[in-house]
Amino acid sequence: MTALALGLLVPLAWVFEIVSERASRRDAASADIAATWGGAQYVTGPVLALPCNVVRTDGTGRAESTTFRAVFLPQDLQIDGSLRADKRSRGIFDVIVYHVQLRLAGRFAPLVTDDLRADAVDWDHATLNVGVTDPRGLTQRTGVTWNGQTVPMTGGVSDVGLFAAGVHADLPSLARQSAMAIPFELTLELNGTRELRFIPDAQQTDVTLAATWPHPSFGGHALPDTRQIGANGFTAHWRVQDFARPFPSRWTMTQVNREQLPQEALASAFGLMLVQPVDVYQQAERAVKYAVLFIVLTFLVFFLWEVFHAALLHPVQYTFVGFAMCVFYLLLVSLSEHAGFDVAYIVSAGVTMALIAGYARSVLGGLRAAVSVFAALATLYSFLYLLLRLEDYALLAGSNMDCRMTRLHGVRRGTRQNRLELRRGRALAGRRCRSRFLALDVDRAVLGERHERADRRQRGREHGADDARGQRKLGDGAIALADAHPADVALTDDLAQLVQNGAAISLHGFPAGLVGHLMRPSWNHT
Repeated sequence: MTALALGLLVPLAWVFEIVSERASRRDAASADIAATWGGAQYVTGPVLALPCNVVRTDGTGRAESTTFRAVFLPQDLQIDGSLRADKRSRGIFDVIVYHVQLRLAGRFAPLVTDDLRADAVDWDHATLNVGVTDPRGLTQRTGVTWNGQTVPMTGGVSDVGLFAAGVHADLPSLARQSAMAIPFELTLELNGTRELRFIPDAQQTDVTLAATWPHPSFGGHALPDTRQIGANGFTAHWRVQDFARPFPSRWTMTQVNREQLPQEALASAFGLMLVQPVDVYQQAERAVKYAVLFIVLTFLVFFLWEVFHAALLHPVQYTFVGFAMCVFYLLLVSLSEHAGFDVAYIVSAGVTMALIAGYARSVLGGLRAAVSVFAALATLYSFLYLLLRLEDYALLAGSNMDCRMTRLHGVRRGTRQNRLELRRGRALAGRRCRSRFLALDVDRAVLGERHERADRRQRGREHGADDARGQRKLGDGAIALADAHPADVALTDDLAQLVQNGAAISLHGFPAGLVGHLMRPSWNHT
């Protein structure tokens, strides 16, 4: 049975490869939709960039001009979002997409440029930049309200280091505003696929998000402070401080590592992913991982029937049953892509159970065997369905089943051993009783044979005496009565007539216990 189970790993590996291939095609369809709708979005709040130009004189007296940007992050940032989830299809594959409306509001602290020369800062060409990883998802043109003044935003961003794509606004001159806190507000209409994350670039970042999808997966550098998840959607709130991120609130592009800064920004992102609780391919993958266990348990059902009902099955018949169970997983994957997992599971399990039960009726002989196998398989597949529907306790439930099946196998094995020992004890007791009766019969037979031999010897001696007295000469014939007894040899009148006519009669074939007896004086016997 172990060899058969190991051999069935080959078709199960093929089924697992098919599941992986179908999941890869689903991911390719998701990437194709994301290329036109908008991919996973990482949103970074407004970043203020001030161009600077510093002129230095080298040792030879030649002037060198260096242009760079000074980057300022907001003091506080409040993001309020409303997310609407939807599905898009590509062929037979469904992909979760969303449309989110984000309102970003906050303020910048007074701009400190003490480490820069006053004439080096270009206050007239400052830009406000908002990072969006996939600007194709922007559905409407937007503008920013900067210190009460509306400024339109266009595509592209300045070189700020945190992100490489998004939108920006060319701000009015900041020469008179640099010494005061400057408020801002803007709105983004954004499409994306599955994932939405935020990069905390303010000293304190507050994000409040409400969505119509009931299955969010929160992750990233920070989890929500509060969240409420219901059947119709969820709400969540994050609050992240600046000391939870690896980059400062202000820098110049000559002071930071351009390659490391974007990686640090992505590492500090937080947010959520819209997921299906357990998609069909994940459920099929889980089912295939439990395939060996369920094949062994099915083999155990046939083996127990074979043991307790005196049926003999060939290993090839076990192999056919294993192949039928492998077909179940292939049916499950193919049907779930079109009819949903629940319907596909019921149909696949029903077909497989009917196939194996019908085969069991043929090889085990009778409807009772088929009904027993069908009931056992129904129990196994019902438990597997519950196991696959559990998201957080699937491993615990599967381990508990393994332990219970192991205990059941031990109990059945002990019961079988007890029954065998009881049968052996009964057989041994029966053999002992039969041996005793046989010994008694042998003793009786020996005693009876001894008595019979003694009687024969006694009769022989008596017959010998009679023969010695009764021998006489007859005419020409001779009759030899060897060991004849008068009571056992009764000569008829015809025999007597033959003797009188001179016939010679020999009784050599008579037993030794019969002594020849001369019935008439005229017989000649030898």
